[in-house]
Amino acid sequence: MKTKRVFDGQRGVITSIFVASIFVNLLVLTAPLYMLQLFARVMASGSMPTLIALTTGACIALVFFFLFDVIRQRLVARLGSRLEARLSPVVLQGMISGNLPAQLRTAEPIRDIQDLRGFVTSPVFIALLDAPWSLLFIALIFVFSPILGLVAVAGLLLLLGLGVLSELMGRGPGKTSEEAARETNAAVDEMMVNAEIIHAMGKTSAQIGRWRGRAFTAILFGTLVTDRVALMTSLAKAVRMGLQIAVLGVGVVLVINNQLTPGLMIASSILLGRAAAPVEQSIAGWRALLKARSAKDRLNLLLAHAEDTSDRMELPDPTGRLSVENATVVLPGRQDPLLLDITLSLQPGHALGLIGPSGAGKTTLARALVGLQPLVRGHVRIDDAALTDWDPEQIGRHIGFLPQQVDLFRGSVAENIAMMDPTSKPSDVVAAAKLARVHELILTLPGGYNAEVGPRGSFLSAGQRQRIGLARAFFGERKLIVLDEPNANLDPEGEEALAAAIEEACARGAIVVVVTHRLNLLRRVSHAALIQEGRIARFGEARQIIEAAAQPMSRAQGDPKVTNLAPRRAAQNGTNAEAGATEGAQS
Repeated sequence: MKTKRVFDGQRGVITSIFVASIFVNLLVLTAPLYMLQLFARVMASGSMPTLIALTTGACIALVFFFLFDVIRQRLVARLGSRLEARLSPVVLQGMISGNLPAQLRTAEPIRDIQDLRGFVTSPVFIALLDAPWSLLFIALIFVFSPILGLVAVAGLLLLLGLGVLSELMGRGPGKTSEEAARETNAAVDEMMVNAEIIHAMGKTSAQIGRWRGRAFTAILFGTLVTDRVALMTSLAKAVRMGLQIAVLGVGVVLVINNQLTPGLMIASSILLGRAAAPVEQSIAGWRALLKARSAKDRLNLLLAHAEDTSDRMELPDPTGRLSVENATVVLPGRQDPLLLDITLSLQPGHALGLIGPSGAGKTTLARALVGLQPLVRGHVRIDDAALTDWDPEQIGRHIGFLPQQVDLFRGSVAENIAMMDPTSKPSDVVAAAKLARVHELILTLPGGYNAEVGPRGSFLSAGQRQRIGLARAFFGERKLIVLDEPNANLDPEGEEALAAAIEEACARGAIVVVVTHRLNLLRRVSHAALIQEGRIARFGEARQIIEAAAQPMSRAQGDPKVTNLAPRRAAQNGTNAEAGATEGAQS
């Protein structure tokens, strides 16, 4: 598969920009040629008709210069818009999929796209387009006078040297400043998410101090880059002005010695100014160029890891069979696996309860079942097809997922249940709410289904958010529903409604997988799996797993003083996981 690049698909626009640049830079010759003809023809002959003809031709050339320059500016603006319009959806898809390399997980790809668009539409980009034409203008000066040509070449090489020096001086501090700025923005985002707990626990000063350290680094190195680029820019302006003075001074000497005409001297000065301008502007915009180059490199890396599913064939809609084969998860930087050789199989209508001590890998397995956690070995299969072989959009319509932390989108309750899909039917939204036993709760809210939930669902309680998230997981024709501790914030009434919803979903032919620590919910599922240290210690019918896990506790019931020691004694007998699960279920 061909790797995507930032400027893929923009060849036509870029070619048109270069063609427009050709005409713009050729028409720049209007002024020096007009000056040359004035001295050679008009001033020598004193002919007014010649002056009128030359002036008319120059005006016509300037009109075309204006038109081509406007066309080029608009093409450049279109290029920036097309880059943002094409890249943003692909970048967002890559960010949502989570399949990004470690060096990009703290990046801000959308901001990189905006920086790249800002650079493309800036005068610096136009200056870079005009820079190659400096060679043509220097060649014309050589034609007029080799001596003036040598002066121009020396000055242009000096400007180029300043540009290279500016890049070398700004590269290291610029990179450090960008990295520190990204860390600063990430720290601000974290502070805003946790603003309430920071304020309640009196840690505002500590958090601001933490932010200040990162911000100071960004400010320090950003100022250093600005100072160095400003130094090179001012020096480049002085060199350009000195170069034009040198050309005029040498030109006067040549005119006095009858080696050059005044018209050629003035034309050479104009051409030199035009040749030096793009180089000077490039030095002034060097920091923007460095920033855009870094953004382009990061976006190319992201596009290389973005999964292209446009040509993936759709499979028949799944019936819901689920099988897990030797699923193994190892995180970067860790040697011990979070999951190791997990194997199980479920049929439509089954409900599986995942139990086990904290850190055993239950949430990791739940995320792997819905494709959020990549496997280093093994497969998760739905209808015998590996989850990675399904088109994400297609299989996603048949998977429902409720994470531990339920966040809602800014919008109404109905929009959140439908996952902000504008094509969803109100009847389907109500059906999902009724299936999740949350219909009556929604009707008690001001506005009912049209009630606004606020940013991240902040207008609702944790229990209300969880129950609306449950309705979201049940929305549509779900064949696999994975719920990670769905009763963590529920009262007894809500927990009973959850159990009834799971039973009804299974009756409709769905497979429900529930991560839970509570025995009440575990009694309502058909199967259970005990996860211990990333492995399945027990798997089978829920009744059998509950009985096996309850045995160590039941032996300790004769002496109340040893009840809390049952898990410890069970651990000595090799059944610590079962006892820990029972103790958590009864808490």
